[in-house]
Amino acid sequence: MRKQICLYAIALLLVVATVLPVKAEAAGLHYVALGDSLAAGQTPNKEIGAGYADLIAFSLQQSGSLASFSKKWAFPGYTTEQVLEQLDKKGAQQDVRQANIITISAGANDLLPLIRNDSVRGMLSYEPIPAAFALNRVRKTYIRLFDKIEKLNPHAEVYAMGYYFPYPHVKEQHKPSVEKQLGILNQIIKQEAERAGAHFVPVSSRFGNSAKSLLPNPKDVHPNTAGYLQMANSFLDVYAPGSPHIPEQVLNTLPAPIPFSKLKSNEKEEEKKAEKDEETKAEVAMVDQPIHGCKRGEELIVRR
Repeated sequence: MRKQICLYAIALLLVVATVLPVKAEAAGLHYVALGDSLAAGQTPNKEIGAGYADLIAFSLQQSGSLASFSKKWAFPGYTTEQVLEQLDKKGAQQDVRQANIITISAGANDLLPLIRNDSVRGMLSYEPIPAAFALNRVRKTYIRLFDKIEKLNPHAEVYAMGYYFPYPHVKEQHKPSVEKQLGILNQIIKQEAERAGAHFVPVSSRFGNSAKSLLPNPKDVHPNTAGYLQMANSFLDVYAPGSPHIPEQVLNTLPAPIPFSKLKSNEKEEEKKAEKDEETKAEVAMVDQPIHGCKRGEELIVRR
């Protein structure tokens, strides 16, 4: 799936290059997006499409400053601990070392699984104590995450993305307590980002608690492309205050998202191909292996 996500990001940049004018300046910025499903670009319908990271890359490309963009280390469902574990991989370390700009989305998957969303009755519920433990774990992991990035690349500009309220369809009386928990999550991310010398990107004010048009699926917490556009423009407000926002017209040019089912199918086909290639290599190696123990004129009898 990771390879397919990476290919989608490349296709997306090729499309936008034909729509938005690109300044002819020396490209130099390497942008890496780390994190969960929001960084990967998950849609409300279990697809991978253009997320905020892709739209940020659009903006950098439009200004002529983008050298490379990767979101292959972002994966749906990842907790803060799993995002941290990604940085143990050589490929991820190499990309982070090269990056000038790094965005991180992490923390929601530590908290949201503890919140029960009854989309039929429009009700939310959660247990305060497990939620408090989860939020404390987020803080501790963010400290390690920022420390790891600092050691890999002390010169990169790091931006930690905040979270929005993902339950606009529930009844009003069920919103405040969960809003408070998400507010604590955002506060933790902000505090640890600032302590590490990184930047915090607030997005909650752009969504509010009733953004049904940005979060159209009552059973899903992921935004549509209009929601991701809000997140990308929130980033630009912090990255380059006063700079033009990404226009809404870009949303009409995006390639179609890829369903999870197709991503998994492609992944299985790639695994089968890889296994077949390995078998072929093994067979070739056996053929090329010299046979010892036979003198000239003797026959080698293979018993089956």
